[in-house]
Amino acid sequence: MSSKLKWMIMGSMLVVLLFIFLLPQKKIVIDAESAGDLYLPPDTFEIHWIHSIEKEEWFEVYDIENDGFILTESHFKTFGAGVPSDSDEPAEMTEDGFVKYTVNDPYPDIYLNVSDNVETKIVQNQEEILLYELYKPYTAVEITVKNIPLIKQILGG
Repeated sequence: MSSKLKWMIMGSMLVVLLFIFLLPQKKIVIDAESAGDLYLPPDTFEIHWIHSIEKEEWFEVYDIENDGFILTESHFKTFGAGVPSDSDEPAEMTEDGFVKYTVNDPYPDIYLNVSDNVETKIVQNQEEILLYELYKPYTAVEITVKNIPLIKQILGG
């Protein structure tokens, strides 16, 4: 093989690699004010926490739609402060003792404060991301859907 052909092949491979690393991919981005970004696949996920008054676990289920979120369900143990009150479907009781409320509200972004007091976490595909262990208490977090190049995902932030 001639050296010119080798350089052409290497150059082509470099272009392909650059394309792969610079090609944006849709991701859920968790942006904390004091730390690097976390990137998750653009799949359904849940946000879990312990309600400050009820002292029971609550969680919400979010789907991805375009570049935003749809809050599809809210799960809680008892009716109280902050419970959804408007739904096209009646609330139902799940086998694990939660009241499941169908919501279907759109959100362009999600904002929350992380706290070990309420054990803020994200669950996606049976994987738990314990935000309260990753971030300092009362860290503000913004969750968005963005197109992120692979190189930024690898290098962080």
